[in-house]
Amino acid sequence: MAESLVRPTTLADLPRVLALSARDPEALAVLRHRLADRLEREPGTAPDDIARTLHAGRERFPCRDAVIGCDTAELALLLRESDGANTPPVREPGAGPLLVLDGTPAPASVPGLPETAEALRRAEDACRDGGDATAARAAAVQYGAVAWLLARGVTPHAVHGHGAGAWAAAAARGDLPLSAALRAAAEHATPPPGVQENPMGTPAHPEQPTAPVVLIGSLPPCTTGESVTGGTGHADPLRLDTADGTAYARLLAELWRRGFDVDTTLGRDGRRIRLPGHPFRRREPGGAEPADGPATRALTPFEQRWLFYDLVRHGSSGDHNVTVETVLPGPLPAPAEIAAALDEIQHRHPVLRTVFSDPAGRWRARTLPTATVRPTHLATDPDAGPEQLRAAVRDAARQPLRLRDEPLLRCCVRAGPAHWALSLGLYEPLSATADPRLLLDELRALLGAEAPAPTTATPIAEPEPA
Repeated sequence: MAESLVRPTTLADLPRVLALSARDPEALAVLRHRLADRLEREPGTAPDDIARTLHAGRERFPCRDAVIGCDTAELALLLRESDGANTPPVREPGAGPLLVLDGTPAPASVPGLPETAEALRRAEDACRDGGDATAARAAAVQYGAVAWLLARGVTPHAVHGHGAGAWAAAAARGDLPLSAALRAAAEHATPPPGVQENPMGTPAHPEQPTAPVVLIGSLPPCTTGESVTGGTGHADPLRLDTADGTAYARLLAELWRRGFDVDTTLGRDGRRIRLPGHPFRRREPGGAEPADGPATRALTPFEQRWLFYDLVRHGSSGDHNVTVETVLPGPLPAPAEIAAALDEIQHRHPVLRTVFSDPAGRWRARTLPTATVRPTHLATDPDAGPEQLRAAVRDAARQPLRLRDEPLLRCCVRAGPAHWALSLGLYEPLSATADPRLLLDELRALLGAEAPAPTTATPIAEPEPA
């Protein structure tokens, strides 16, 4: 077994990722050129120091880009190649990626990630008394890739696998100890009911149709999103070839561009250094607002009282949520239709796009220019009747809201055998100008749903904050 183990390259062979963000495309273009100027003036600057400073010392803004290179000169050149002026703002992602492990044999050489090295050592131990070493190595390498991504801040909403990858996925989810999963892979064991593999052509999580799919393994060059995701609406998947060290950097860079706050240092040490900051641009009177920078205002005394009350109590906002729900006959509309209707409701009612935040320690309110709240799709219940569906979406909608930096709105849907349920939840103290019943009627009309059973509203508790 020792002679047949895959050969790891070193972690130092992986390229560097410089993750950039700015308030708007123009500011991003200026930031790229300023950083390129700095690197050209001081070519001896360590790339790891640059990556560390950009990751650990900067606020995250919605216009994002990243460049990947091996040394300071190459990184400076890449920064100049694109000015970033056409980079649109990204929304905060609503769900982490879906990781799919394909179970293909491990490549002859893999990047020297600590997580992979430890998993390969455990695979060697698992095969000392016999078994398929190739399958154990495949599971070990794919488990190591997932463990490395988790350590870099990737938070998947699900991990599934195929063949040996099913056992690696079970270990990554915590369903099995790694040693037990590797032994099972080596013995070609059949996954038990709790560790069922997910065939590559089957939709894994239809309740998160917009979450990116990441395929992990020794991947062929032409796998499409349709063939892997079963036509659930996922875009073409991202790919992580475990034989290609650059693929790890490319994946984290792409997740960063899509709005995920991942660790783009790739786990390397570096020190904080002085780099150009976010460009400050004074707008002319009447000039356009930045893409994500609508005018802010101070909080009213009423808003301060309620907001601070529930922030101090850590989760009491659920006591002050008002929820409305309805049950409708027929099949659940397509996820894209529900998302589009919810977007339209948010565009019609600015209060649903109002967020409260405390930049520089001073609380402000602002209205976002675009809709950001996405529908929450609860798992389909094939046995639920109308009242069970109603209770499920009501309970989900009344859960506490974050209050800070996010709109004070939640939308939940659930499908049953003959009906589907829809609910809205609002933090009533700070959204009293919006009638939740009318909002639900508007949403139903946009979806073209038939007349529902009578809509019910769950009132909020009425304690007065001290």
